[in-house]
Amino acid sequence: MKCVAYCRVSKDTSDQLNSLENQIRHYSELFKKKGFEGAECGMYYAKEGKEEIVKYIPAIFADEGISGTKLKNREAFKYMLECAYRKEFDIIYVKNTQRWARSVEDGAGILKKLKVIGVKVIFEDGNINNFDHEMTINILLSTAQEESRAKSAAVQFGIKKAQEQGKFTSAIPYGYRKENGFLKPISEQLEIVKTIFNLYLQGWGGTKISRHLNNQNIPTQKGKRWTQVQIHDVITNPIYKGMQVTHTVQNTDINVSETSYSDGEKEYKYKSIKKLDESDWIVNQIEELRAVSDEVFNEVQEENEKRKELNKRGNRQSNENIFSNLLYCQHCGRAMRRKKLWGWKRKDGTRNFGIEWVCVSHDTYHNDICRFRNSWHEDVLANRIKEEIDSIRNNQEKLDNTFSEYMVQFLSSEDVSDRMTYLEVNLEEINAEIKANLKLYTKNIIDDEQYKEQNDELQTQKKELESELAKLKRIDEAREEAKRKFHNYIKFINKIDLENLDNSLLKRIIKKIEAYTYINDKGAEEKDIMIIWNMLEKSFDDIFYKKAKNL
Repeated sequence: MKCVAYCRVSKDTSDQLNSLENQIRHYSELFKKKGFEGAECGMYYAKEGKEEIVKYIPAIFADEGISGTKLKNREAFKYMLECAYRKEFDIIYVKNTQRWARSVEDGAGILKKLKVIGVKVIFEDGNINNFDHEMTINILLSTAQEESRAKSAAVQFGIKKAQEQGKFTSAIPYGYRKENGFLKPISEQLEIVKTIFNLYLQGWGGTKISRHLNNQNIPTQKGKRWTQVQIHDVITNPIYKGMQVTHTVQNTDINVSETSYSDGEKEYKYKSIKKLDESDWIVNQIEELRAVSDEVFNEVQEENEKRKELNKRGNRQSNENIFSNLLYCQHCGRAMRRKKLWGWKRKDGTRNFGIEWVCVSHDTYHNDICRFRNSWHEDVLANRIKEEIDSIRNNQEKLDNTFSEYMVQFLSSEDVSDRMTYLEVNLEEINAEIKANLKLYTKNIIDDEQYKEQNDELQTQKKELESELAKLKRIDEAREEAKRKFHNYIKFINKIDLENLDNSLLKRIIKKIEAYTYINDKGAEEKDIMIIWNMLEKSFDDIFYKKAKNL
C-alpha cells in the first residue's frame, strides 16, 4: 500500500523533536517498519513575506509556519487532497488531530470525503483512524477548535487592552516609528506628509504627487517608490490629524461557505476579518502625532469626495484653468468648455483675443441637446465671482443668522426623534425606488443610460439621508463639527487675495458654479450664475439661497 504523511510545524518552535526534519525522518522509518511504500507525490510549502517557497519531498506533505485554524493558506495540505482524489496513495499518517485541523467543520468534513473514496487517515496519538473512530476524532477536533478559539480570544483581548492604552498594533504608517508599542513621530517624514496634503489642495493628483516624490528620491516607509495608492492612504489616514483609530476590524476565523469538491477540484472561501461598528472603534487623540490641522485634513477629504464624483460623471480632474471642474450649464447639467475668442486684426497682423466659457452640449450639438449657448467671458465671470466673495465678507451678520437658522432647523437637540423617524421613512421609500428601478432594468423596460441616471440620483438622495440620520444619532458631536467647519470657512474666505484667484483656491470655497440663461419680461436673453458654496452641506445651501438675494 502506498502512503504519505502530513506535517505542520511552527517556524519559531523550540521543540526540536517536533521539527520538520525530525518528522520527515520519523515517517520515512515508520513506512519501512510497516512495510508500506512511500508515494511519489509530496510537497513542502512555506511563505516568507510575499515570497512562496515550494519544494518536492517524496511521500511528505508539509506546511511550515502556517496556521492550522484555516485551510486557506495550507497549500501542501490542499495539494495532498488533490493527490488523494486521484488515488495516488491509500493512507495518510498524521501525528495528531491538531496537525490535521483545528476546525470541526473542516477536519471532519474532509475525513468523511476521504473515507468515501477509501483513503485512510491514521492519527498516531491514540492510534485512531477515520474508518473506525469517527466520533472520537470529532471530539478531539472539537477540543482543538475550542482551544484555538480561547487562545485567539485571549490574544485579541490583549491587543484591545494595548490599543486602549494608546499602543499601535497595525502596520506602522509613514511618518512614524514604534517605541515600546507606541507610535513616535519622525519629523522629517511628517514634513513630507504636510507637502502631500498641500499639493493635493493645490489640485495635484495622486499620480503627480507620487512622481514628484520619486523624482526627489524620497522613499516610502519601506524604502520603495511612491504610488498613487500610497498617496491616497496618506491623505485619508486620520493619524495625520493626531487621531489614532484602532480596533476597526476583528479576526473571526469563521468559515462562511461550504467547501466544495468536484473531480478533485475544490474551492475554499473564508471571511475571517469582520468590520466593526464605528461605536466599537478605539480612538485616541494624540497631539504629538499630528502633521496637519483638522481644517486642512477635512478640506482634503472634501476635495477627495469631489474628485470621486467627477470620476463617476466621467470627468477628468483638472486644475489647468481657473474654472476647470467648477463651471456647469444649469440647463443641461454638462460642464462648460473654455474657448479662445479671436478679435479684430491689427495693422501689424496680430489679433486681440479673449477667453469665453460655453456649454459643452450646445457647442457640440447646438440646439439638439441644449438650446442655450450660455457663453461667459472669463474676465466677466471672474469679476462676478469676486463680487460674490466680497458680498459674503461684507455680510457676516446675515451669514451668522443663516447658520443659526440651520442649527435650529437641522441640528437642534429638540424634536430629534421625530426628525429621525421622518428620515427613516424617507430612506425606506428611497430603497424601495432603488429596487423598483433595478427591476425595470432587469426586465429591459429601461435602458442602461436611464437606469444609471435614475440610480445615481437615488443613491445621492440615499447618501444625504443616511448622512443626516448619522448626524442626528450623534447630535452634540455634529453641532460642534458644524460650528468648527463654518467658522474655519469664514476665516479662510476673509484671507483670500481676490486679485490672485486660481482653480485650487476656488475649489476650497466653492463646490460648483451653475451658469444659466433666461428670458426677461421684455423677451430678451439675460444671464446669471448660482454659486454652490463649500461652507457646510446641501441643507445649509437651501437656507442660504433663500436669503442670497438679500446679501
